[in-house]
Amino acid sequence: MKWEDKGILIAIKKFGETDQIATFITSEHGLSNGLIKGGISKKQKPYLQIGNSFNIIWKSRLEEQLGFFSFDPVDILGTMLFDNPLKLQLLSSLCSILYDALAENQNYHELFIQTKFLIDNLKTTQKDTQLLLQYIIWEKNLLGFIGFALNLDKCNATGGTENLCYISPKTGHAICKSAGEPYKDKLLPLPKIWKKENELYLNEVCFSDLKEALEILSFFLEQRIYFEKNKPFPFIRKGLENL
Repeated sequence: MKWEDKGILIAIKKFGETDQIATFITSEHGLSNGLIKGGISKKQKPYLQIGNSFNIIWKSRLEEQLGFFSFDPVDILGTMLFDNPLKLQLLSSLCSILYDALAENQNYHELFIQTKFLIDNLKTTQKDTQLLLQYIIWEKNLLGFIGFALNLDKCNATGGTENLCYISPKTGHAICKSAGEPYKDKLLPLPKIWKKENELYLNEVCFSDLKEALEILSFFLEQRIYFEKNKPFPFIRKGLENL
């Protein structure tokens, strides 16, 4: 069996003395693992860094076997992110969550596109608040792609769109002030950046408001991915809330 695709490397680990096992998120084949022969060689290893993009070929005798990758580099980050520790932290967090959240061989084409878009923006965006905002948008969309969308446009109790103040921890739906007030101790706050009246404000977003959104996303990521899979929440991702 053989297929060709575009892929972004999200994990790499040594296998044996000379090889590596690579994990890619691909355009058409979802999350895919494979062996790269000679992956620790001086010729191949410099390219095999997370966040890099490739044209890849996967081959195996049987679909359920690990298979082998060959690759042609397309977009190499190199030292481009080294001048900004936040960019490296965001890239590491992105790759960790993709690796933990996605099922193998499922189609995540739109998520692949948005992930490539975010990585490209990491190369060009300089303002830390905008970097975090772009990452938050990606992470919120990720929840939707894996079946846990946050629905924040209208109140789940009344259907109204005004005075949305809370999020239900069970459903991920918005709740307006009047419907949520009696239960506010059991509800999550709706972050300022997700309130419709603040859309124009996003160009001047501040760290405290971004932290609020990151904490809400952490809650849902932990509950709907890491708790269910009995995995620890990535330390690198938790650190984003302490900036």
